[in-house]
Amino acid sequence: MLWYKGWLETRFKLLVSLGFLGFILVTLYSLRTPVTGLVVMAITFVIMIYTILAGTGIAGRSSFRSTKGSALFTVSLPVTRFRLLAVRAGLGWLEMSGAIGALCWGMWLVSPVASATVTAGEMFEYAGTLVACSSSLYSMAVLLATLLGARWSGWGCMIAFGALWWLSTHTPMPASLDVVRAMNESSPLLAHTMPWPAMGVSLALAAVLFFAALKIVQTREY
Repeated sequence: MLWYKGWLETRFKLLVSLGFLGFILVTLYSLRTPVTGLVVMAITFVIMIYTILAGTGIAGRSSFRSTKGSALFTVSLPVTRFRLLAVRAGLGWLEMSGAIGALCWGMWLVSPVASATVTAGEMFEYAGTLVACSSSLYSMAVLLATLLGARWSGWGCMIAFGALWWLSTHTPMPASLDVVRAMNESSPLLAHTMPWPAMGVSLALAAVLFFAALKIVQTREY
């Protein structure tokens, strides 16, 4: 029931994400976008999708609206808050990962530049890199949703990513900590190597942020 409830609450947001994905693919089909442009489009898509699919902690919402009544109904269900948060966050993560995989495969199919300069294996590796590096960003969005609520979590996610981008471009961050660079110039599409350290750090950070969000929902009154 929880998975179905989560699907009902996220399906419209997933549809919006897929619509944006289609717009990107149509643009790539029409233009000879260089590989650097593909990377920028992919990162833009990641920012959008992790922001809108991270949910609102365990406070249920319909489409883009959140209500106190929905939150009270959700937490009154005969399951633990850990399961509520895990199902909601897990479903959004699966949807995000599937959309990222579809984006990368679609880019390789429709972009003449990508199909001519990038192998299918490298595009698969790039999809894995995006999923791993965006997992920490996704968990950060889940945490912000539990702290700020649905109304402000989106803005918090964009500001947080902007801060990470600024740190990546203006400070000598270690490569193992720079998830933004791992999705950009250190990615398999441009560097032709897998940024394993950054991917590992991102997944570890995702777990820490998720359990921080769990602690918040376990102690918060709804």
